[in-house]
Amino acid sequence: MSNARRYFRYDVILPMHLEPVDRYGKHLSAGRRQLISLVEEEHLKELNAQLNGWLDKVFDASSNALYVFYVLNHRLNFMWWLIEHLMESNDPRLAHDYKFRSREDNKFTPPSSKKSSSVGPLILALYQQIGEYVDELQTVIKESVDGKIFIYSKASLELFDDKKYVKNLDELANNGVLPAKVLRLMVDKLNLQATVLERLKEAYREISSSGNWMNYRVNLSAGGFSFLSTSPHKIFSIMDVFMEIDGEVLICRGKIISQKESNDELHPYRIGVEFDLLTAEQEQKITLFEQRKELKDSILSVALPY
Repeated sequence: MSNARRYFRYDVILPMHLEPVDRYGKHLSAGRRQLISLVEEEHLKELNAQLNGWLDKVFDASSNALYVFYVLNHRLNFMWWLIEHLMESNDPRLAHDYKFRSREDNKFTPPSSKKSSSVGPLILALYQQIGEYVDELQTVIKESVDGKIFIYSKASLELFDDKKYVKNLDELANNGVLPAKVLRLMVDKLNLQATVLERLKEAYREISSSGNWMNYRVNLSAGGFSFLSTSPHKIFSIMDVFMEIDGEVLICRGKIISQKESNDELHPYRIGVEFDLLTAEQEQKITLFEQRKELKDSILSVALPY
C-alpha cells in the first residue's frame, strides 16, 4: 500500500502474543511428541486393531448392528485424521482426500434403535459427542488464518462417561456380550483421541484467547513495530504476531530485523520487527488505529489543565 503513513510510528500499549515459527511457518510451541506419547500411540493402534477384528469377523454383513458400529468407527477415524493434521499445523484441506472424507462424514445421520435397547441411549450419545468434536475441528480449520494459524476457542468437553447411559458396560463386556465389547473399545478410543485434542487446545490456549496476552508498550506502524524485551531475540527469526486492536484480533507474520540495547534496566533489549506480506486491509486497520489514538491523545493533552 503506497501510503506515507505506513511509516508513521506511534507509541501504544497493546495486548499482544508473539509466537515463534520455524522456517516452514509452523509454530514451535507444540509438536506431535508433546501431544501424544509413544505408549498412547501404541494403545490407539491396539484399539483400532481390536475394533477392526470384531467388526470384520463377528458381525453379520447385513446386520444393522454392523452398520451402526461402522458409522461410529468411521467418524472416530475421521476425527483422528483431522487431529493428526492439526498436530503438525497442517491444513487438512490441502490433503487430496479431505473433500471426500468430509462428504462421507456428512452423509451419516444419528443411529436409531429399538426403544427396548439397553445400549441405544449410549450409542446415540456417543455419536453426538463424536459429532461435536468433528464440528469443532472443522470450525477450527475453516476459521484458520491462511490455513497456517489455527485458533481453538471452544470450551472443552468432559470425557465421555458411558456410566451415564449404561451402568454395567464393563460387566457386559467382560461377560462376552459383543456389542458391549465393541462399545467399550469405542469409548476408550474416543476418550484417548479427545485427551490428545485437549492437549492440542491447551498448547494453543494462549494464542486462542487475548485475555491471556501481555500488554506490550510498542512503537507501532503499518510496516512493523519495536518493543522492549527482557531477553534477546535471534535476528531474522520469524514469528506470528497476535495483536488486539479496537477489540479485534489481528494476526500478522513478522521478522526480527534489529536488536539494540535500551536504557530500561528491566528490559535491556529493544527488538525491531518488520511485518511480512501484510494485506492492505491489515495495514489500513493499523493506520486507522494509530490515527484515532494520536487524535485522542492530542485532545487529552489540550484538555488537561497545566
